[in-house]
Amino acid sequence: MKVERVQKWVMSALLLTTLLIFAGGLVLLADSSEVAGAKPGLLVLATIVGVGAVVGVRIINQLRILTPWLLLGLLPAAVGVWLHYLA
Repeated sequence: MKVERVQKWVMSALLLTTLLIFAGGLVLLADSSEVAGAKPGLLVLATIVGVGAVVGVRIINQLRILTPWLLLGLLPAAVGVWLHYLA
C-alpha cells in the first residue's frame, strides 16, 4: 500500500472521529440546556458539524462531495432530536 493512501486513511479517521465527537457533545449540551431556544440552535450546529465531517473526509480522499454518505452527518442531530423531542 502506498504511503499517500495510508496518510489519507489516517487523516480521514482523525477528522471523522474528532468532528463526530464534537457533534455528539453539542447534542448532549442541547439535551441538558435550560436556555430557551438553545436546543434547536445547538442541534443545527451539530448537523452542520456532522455534515462537515463527511464533506471533509470526501475532500481528503478526492471524491465527489454530493453523495448519499452526507446523510451520515445527520446522525448526531437525529439522535439529539430523538433524545429531546421524542423520548
